[in-house]
Amino acid sequence: MQLEIGRHSDSMTAGPGINDNVIWWQGLFIYPLIGSGTAANLALAVALAHLFQTINYSKYSYRIRFCWWGAEELGLLGSTYHITQAQNSTIAGERISDYLINLNFDMLRSPNYICGIYDGSTIDNNWCIRQKLPWNYTPFNGLSDFAPFLTAGIAAGGLFSGADDYKMQAQRDRFDTSPGQGLGGTADASQHPYYHKACDTIRNINIIAYEKMVQEAAFVIESLARQTDLKAWLYPAAAN
Repeated sequence: MQLEIGRHSDSMTAGPGINDNVIWWQGLFIYPLIGSGTAANLALAVALAHLFQTINYSKYSYRIRFCWWGAEELGLLGSTYHITQAQNSTIAGERISDYLINLNFDMLRSPNYICGIYDGSTIDNNWCIRQKLPWNYTPFNGLSDFAPFLTAGIAAGGLFSGADDYKMQAQRDRFDTSPGQGLGGTADASQHPYYHKACDTIRNINIIAYEKMVQEAAFVIESLARQTDLKAWLYPAAAN
């Protein structure tokens, strides 16, 4: 049984997609131009690989699969293809029945950020509460790579720092309290004014947002992977 940790590796043709979310641009693999989700994916995978080589860090009971989906901006093509292959597979570990949850970490460092938790009414938010970090419910709108998983009946969750919605005054005030004065952002302004534009570059990222969101992603993975019976925890109706 496994957890799928994913985000897409393409951007819109208009720009480099430093927040959303390129790993390849103009045919070149350029690390300084790596997107927020793709970079977080690499960092989390490397961190886990190092931890599993230490003596005191016990292995998970579940397989962790890190994925970089292609052609998300063209209509979720990569993740949809992946699900289709899994539905037709009979290989252990590759079958749709082997999947427990998809975690989608797409955009994580929006300039005027929120700490969005996908379908936050059901996802554990203890880390945000303990860190006194304001968080928001983020609905599953079908516009990112979690959608094919949900359609296939697989649980999904994830994090999202905001796109073209506006930050409300109440959100700005909460963020000004924590993480701190002057870090609340701008009310009545786009959460990501450079979304899908040529100016989505390294100059317009929010380092504070990125640090917090990657830490939160690590917390989510660790919390789920340490569940004694993750399948029953995720699908209580089926367990009964």
